[in-house]
Amino acid sequence: MSSIRTRVAVVAAAALALAAPAAVRTTAAATPASAAAVGQTAASPSYTAAEVLAGVKKNSTTANKVNSKPHINTMTRAQNVNVYQVASGVYAYSSSLAVDDDGSDPDSDPDHQDETTFQDSNGAQLAAHHVPFYVLGDDCYDRKSPCPHFFYKEHGIKGRQFALMFYKSKVIGAIFGDTQTGNDQTTSDNDSRELGEASVKAASSLGIPSSGTTGGVDSGVTVVIFSGSSWVVNGSNANLNANAQALVQKALDSLGSSMGL
Repeated sequence: MSSIRTRVAVVAAAALALAAPAAVRTTAAATPASAAAVGQTAASPSYTAAEVLAGVKKNSTTANKVNSKPHINTMTRAQNVNVYQVASGVYAYSSSLAVDDDGSDPDSDPDHQDETTFQDSNGAQLAAHHVPFYVLGDDCYDRKSPCPHFFYKEHGIKGRQFALMFYKSKVIGAIFGDTQTGNDQTTSDNDSRELGEASVKAASSLGIPSSGTTGGVDSGVTVVIFSGSSWVVNGSNANLNANAQALVQKALDSLGSSMGL
């Protein structure tokens, strides 16, 4: 289970792109190499991160809202986060990024836990410093069905479910790796209604300060989750990051086409 660290408002994210984030491209056409990487022909449509993010925001309307009660921004605690179905089987929300350092990687954070809710394909706990993962609520806070909040089990979402994560000029691939629920840690305000937490690797790849105790950003991160078994990412801690990044352009093109961009 994830834990919430000391919240520090971050004025600006780091400017350098780390690891393998895909910067927003200014041209709409992919190069032949990028098209081949996702099994496309050169003539297939290719969408930029900027185009897709604009489409996601356009489709984030009241008519497409999934939750009837608001979620909590993990960093600010404001109850102002909503989830939208922006295309068939695709769900998006914008919130903070509080840094989750749980899992098999050691960390000096006093709230660090050795386990993550989901594991890699070999059964090992996920490594927060090596694997970009995002966090969702562990259960339905209201104990109702359908849940008034967005509850992943009701929407075809499983462990290691792929998502695009956008922040400023970057987009990365990430997987569903940990869950948020209430616990008895004295430094924690955990609540399963929270949205807005991701791993050390996700933060650093997006150029966000990645310390589990002083890192994170209060707003501006958009997570777009692709439901269904075909979007579950397999692999070990050593290659899950690479496997997720390999799906980024495929996801942009799939979503761009679905939204009719």
